[in-house]
Amino acid sequence: MIDDRVRAAQTPLDAVVPVDVLPAAFEATSLIQCTDVSRVPGRRRPEWRTGLTMAPLVPPAVAEFDHEEAARRLATLLGDLGFAAGHEVTTGGGRRRYQVQRVVVPAAERDGTHRLLATAWRQGRRALLGTDPIGPSSPRNAQRVTLARAAWRAALLAGGRRLRADSLGVRLGDQEMAAVLVRAARLLGVTAGVMSRPGCLLVTVADIDQRTRVLRTLNTARPAARVPALV
Repeated sequence: MIDDRVRAAQTPLDAVVPVDVLPAAFEATSLIQCTDVSRVPGRRRPEWRTGLTMAPLVPPAVAEFDHEEAARRLATLLGDLGFAAGHEVTTGGGRRRYQVQRVVVPAAERDGTHRLLATAWRQGRRALLGTDPIGPSSPRNAQRVTLARAAWRAALLAGGRRLRADSLGVRLGDQEMAAVLVRAARLLGVTAGVMSRPGCLLVTVADIDQRTRVLRTLNTARPAARVPALV
């Protein structure tokens, strides 16, 4: 069951995601944050950054991806978090066919899904970007490392991944997610940089050993805790 802090919340700014739920919820919200929507007319992410209002989801999709792995991971995470999420594939185009991987939830669950994801984004981002000194043996530090792995796993699945002989990069359209990845890399003992590219940002890791460390986050996924939606 969700703890009393969540049940007592009256606004999105007051809500708290329980500690055991946050890593999965933050990974789910990071997957959506990493979607490249800049070149697709009519496609967008929910707006989570103002913190004052919650924009409605684009019905019926929670998110749309170019990569099947990302869509399946998000659907799995949302399902483990207690939502009836599904994965749909839409094919379009003429001679050049393409597929859009859509993750959907029933209309009755969209508000709860959005509330959980919006709260997890703010809470996880704050935990990763915070500058308060935390001891290496502190549970808070262990949680930050877990969130760092979740952020990079999401970026590798949903971002425009580029693996070259001299670097590993992920293409993003969001400055906040880029900042989260740079900080997350530091927590994993990795140095990441950000470069501007036409219409996007490229977060890169150049060192060979460090690239391997980042790629290993794909193999550190854990099942999400099954809980009801935020209320």
